Parts: sequence; structure tokens; C-alpha cells
Amino acid sequence: MTTRSATLIGFCAILLWSTLALFTAMSGRVPPFQLVAMTFVIGGLLILAITALRGDLRRVRPTPASFALGLYGPFGDTALYYAAVKTAPPAEANLIHYLWPLLIVLFAALLPGGRLKPRHLVGALIGLAATGLSSRAGSAAAAASPSAICSPRSAPSSGRAIRWPRGASPRCPRKA
Repeated sequence: MTTRSATLIGFCAILLWSTLALFTAMSGRVPPFQLVAMTFVIGGLLILAITALRGDLRRVRPTPASFALGLYGPFGDTALYYAAVKTAPPAEANLIHYLWPLLIVLFAALLPGGRLKPRHLVGALIGLAATGLSSRAGSAAAAASPSAICSPRSAPSSGRAIRWPRGASPRCPRKA
């Protein structure tokens, strides 16, 4: 693999990852488990096709442990993520979901030989405080005026990353 193709693949991965909350919020009434199943089937078929084109189908047979860890872990995480984005404001659900890098640092201290240094704790506290403030600012604005989420001028004041056109969100009734 060349540096150019690796960079292109990485760029495409970042592009897909960055649109996950948007596409999840736009998926309408599709239940989270069905959405996860559809996503995994499409991804699995794509991986099988690429593997078949390379002539490496013998590598597709996973061990039971790798199957459990590689399928059920991401499946559960993705199902919970889709459910959260559909039931909570997408920006806040996304913000809370992506606390996992912070939690990895904190829980790594529980591993044999793991230790938390003061800089880890300071970074974790800053991250958690920022998440709390961001979530609280958005919730306070929505609680103060439920129609504020639907207003075109609401994004800067409510902390929302996504503005919904009227009628596109269950919280924004379509004007008659």
C-alpha cells in the first residue's frame, strides 16, 4: 500500500465517521437494531467482496473469541449509539458517546501495571467538565424554550451542532 492510498483510505474513514450522527438522525423511524443490522450486513458484504477479489477468503473464518469480541462488542455499542441519537439531541448524544477515549485512559489504570498519573486525572476532569457544561448548556436552552431548537437563530445560543428545518425533527412541529 502506498502512502497516497493509505491517506485516501484514512480520509474516507474520517468522512464516513464524521457523518454518522447526521445520517443516524436522518434515518427516521428505522429501529436502532434494524439500522445496526443493515449497517453490519452492508459492511460485511463489502469486506467479503474485497477479500474475495484479493483471493484471501480463507482468512474470513474467525475464531469464536474474535467473533464474539469483533461482532458483539461493536454491535452493542452501535445499537446503543443509534438509540441515543434517536432519543436525545444528536449533538449531546454524540458528545457523550465519544467519551470512550477518556474512559480508556481512566480504566487502563485497572490493568496489571497500569497507573494513573496526575496529568491523566487533570485531563479526565477537564474532559468530563467540558462534556457536562456542553450538555447542560444545550439542555438549558431547550428547557427554557422548546421552540428554540427549531429557530434558525438558535444554534449559537443553544449549543446545538445541528439545526433542524421545521418538520424534520419530532421536536419541531411543521407550521400549518
